[in-house]
Amino acid sequence: MSSCTNQFFFKKNTLAIIPFSDDFSNTEIFHQNWKDNSFGSPKSYQLEKNALKITTRPNSKDRVKVKTKRKDFGIGTYEWKIYVPQFNKNDQCSIGAFIYHSGKTPYEIDFEIGSGNMIDRKEIKAKTNEAIVHCTSQYQPHSSQNFKVTTEKWHYFKIELTENNNKYFVKWYINNVLVKTLQTNIKTKHKFTVHNSLENLSFMGEHLPAKENYVLFDSFTFK
Repeated sequence: MSSCTNQFFFKKNTLAIIPFSDDFSNTEIFHQNWKDNSFGSPKSYQLEKNALKITTRPNSKDRVKVKTKRKDFGIGTYEWKIYVPQFNKNDQCSIGAFIYHSGKTPYEIDFEIGSGNMIDRKEIKAKTNEAIVHCTSQYQPHSSQNFKVTTEKWHYFKIELTENNNKYFVKWYINNVLVKTLQTNIKTKHKFTVHNSLENLSFMGEHLPAKENYVLFDSFTFK
């Protein structure tokens, strides 16, 4: 069987896992794997010191995102290594590490990481040097739970998708610790793109950031 035929076979097999990885050390490979998804915001991202650096402007509603050119991600394990900086308290700024299906019905499963609003910070007793992590399914069902991580450190964020009755079962891990599970109503026939982002989102804080914020993505792997 030729390599071309073999590749076609695996793409047609919805249960097959086609690995993917990027350590953000090579600009040419980055542009082969990813494309801009910022929708009118500046393309304020670049590879810097073997990491993907994304920034947002102060006093803006920037939503800076890149997504994979591949659209066939499904069952498997998604893992990001991310440097979480210190945010000003209650800045409306969020690091996004998520998967998204943009069909007739959109689906999103994500990590959203930032200072957070006052209510959320109080609820989980977040310290000054801690950021909030929202582990969320946006639809079917909507489900969100908050956790926290220390700022100015590298962290691992992992989403694991398995199949249960032809629907996705999701596990969220932070630094290899299982923090949340969810049985969704999302059928496994639906596939995803992978997104890395930094966005000034209103639900993530009390006010627009007064400073430029940034995030570093060291790597992303799917297997």
